Amino acid sequence: MHFRTTCLLIVNLFIASYLFGQNGPITIGAGKFSEVVVTSSSESNTTKAENTIQDNGFLPNLTATSRFLGQATLGANYETIVDVAQQGEEKWLEEQFALQPEFLLEDYVKELTLWAADSVLTQGGDVTNIQPLLRYWHFGWWKYVMTAQDLLRSRVALALSEIMVVSELPQLDDVPLALANYYDMLMRNSFGNFRDLLEDVTFHPAMGVYLTHMNNPKSDISTNRFPDENYAREVMQLFTIGLYELNPDGSRKIDGNGQFIPTYDNEDIQEFAKIFTGMTWGDNFLFGRNPTREESYTVPMQMYNFWHEPGTKTLLNGMVVPDRNPVDGLADVQDALDNLFNHPNVGPFIGKLLIQRLVKSNPSPEYIARVTAAFDDNGQGVRGDMQAFLKAILLDPEARACPNMDDAFGGMLREPMVRYTHVSRAFNAASEEGTYRNTMNDFNNLTFQRPLASPSVFNFFQSNYQPIGSVEENDLVAPEFQITNSVSIMGYGNELHDWVMKDYDVMQHADIFNGEATTTYHRVNLDLSHEIQLGEAGKIDELIERLDLILTHGQMTETTKSIIKKTVSEFPPHRAYLIGRTAIFLTMISPDYLIFR
Repeated sequence: MHFRTTCLLIVNLFIASYLFGQNGPITIGAGKFSEVVVTSSSESNTTKAENTIQDNGFLPNLTATSRFLGQATLGANYETIVDVAQQGEEKWLEEQFALQPEFLLEDYVKELTLWAADSVLTQGGDVTNIQPLLRYWHFGWWKYVMTAQDLLRSRVALALSEIMVVSELPQLDDVPLALANYYDMLMRNSFGNFRDLLEDVTFHPAMGVYLTHMNNPKSDISTNRFPDENYAREVMQLFTIGLYELNPDGSRKIDGNGQFIPTYDNEDIQEFAKIFTGMTWGDNFLFGRNPTREESYTVPMQMYNFWHEPGTKTLLNGMVVPDRNPVDGLADVQDALDNLFNHPNVGPFIGKLLIQRLVKSNPSPEYIARVTAAFDDNGQGVRGDMQAFLKAILLDPEARACPNMDDAFGGMLREPMVRYTHVSRAFNAASEEGTYRNTMNDFNNLTFQRPLASPSVFNFFQSNYQPIGSVEENDLVAPEFQITNSVSIMGYGNELHDWVMKDYDVMQHADIFNGEATTTYHRVNLDLSHEIQLGEAGKIDELIERLDLILTHGQMTETTKSIIKKTVSEFPPHRAYLIGRTAIFLTMISPDYLIFR
């Protein structure tokens, strides 16, 4: 079954939407396709009209901007939509690129730790066991998403975290500084160059621990010891080039026998494994020692040449790393990263992954080829420029085209994390204290997602996942459906109900330290005042149009609108305060929302 049919089964809403041609121009208006004009044409005495509407781009308006921000941010409120619509998408992108990160998540985790220690000490408690807690990293992530002005950076960093995966599971859940620092690194590199990103990922101790090239020693034949191959494999398979050689449009190359051409084999893995030897904690004075403090996870790994594999290494496309004498492990690593970075697969492979995270599950070959070209050359002879890369993804005609509602496989299923941030940002979630205390424990248990908590290096869902049915039969993919089952469907619905129907329940609150006095001052609440007022005033149509703009980007079908209107119109006057909340809930469980086109 296709995307929308699957969602219809999930929420038991049916879709019946169509367009047809007729004589004369008509305007499809009131928020669905505002200002899109349909004209019919005829020649001579021909009486049959031809519908000439095409999905070749929105006119500049709030609907188009809302959809753009649905791709480029983790959620936008009405004011942000209006502001970006006035200045234009490309100008907004340039302004976003110019912004610097507003604060470091690592610093915020440390700040909360000191806050806890000071508070416990003030109360006469024992501070010897006060240390950074996992929830501090979650609190910092939410504060950044909700308060920082570099909205694009937040969106890109989350996408990158689902490609170059480091996870709290199973060995990093007790070192929140490692997770915070790794995410800071992703944000720092979001607008830089992919080559720098690849290097920083390779030397990050969280990655060194997660994919086990930390304290990876050279071979010792006498003890049958050989370099660990874990990172060598995944840096190729997942972080740079993928399994098969690609054309610039993302299609797989075929050899003379009609077979796909692997990008690497076991020998390549073994050769790259030799490269990633001799690396250890950046603040240790001996190779192989365990860290003595959590801050060790925030210092890039260093190279100990004595433990680095000597000799030549033959890498991809026949490149040979020389037998350096004396051994120079850092030079070997730089050669290997250059070898990967300059492989022609990187543009189409990473480009498609980012398109899937930001725009749609099944981009056309032409779309991928244009994005690949921007990666290969930013127009000034620079390869790997992330800003040019992102502009190509977000401003491409295919990304900006009006969604074709007849395309059964268009768009993408919104992943749970993005739905969560969207509702929070769209309705200005905030606490009086100015903090965002959210452990996301229940959300993670029910929807199988929270940042840097993937169950494996293959992310929460795989980019090539094919649900059984017509998606698979048409050789298409729908990655997010891999975590869509009875638990996550009902879990999301229950979580959404609590977010919008209850006060102070949009984020799962936790104290900074044991014994803290908790009040609503600490708790986060959505600002639904405008929507509640519209409902109480009986302005149901205006309410629905507002939600259509903010949440469904002008794509809410008339069927869904009528269902919402009929449902909320049945509330008695003394319960009119529930109309706005219920309309939000029904909108966000509808296929019009869940499938983002």
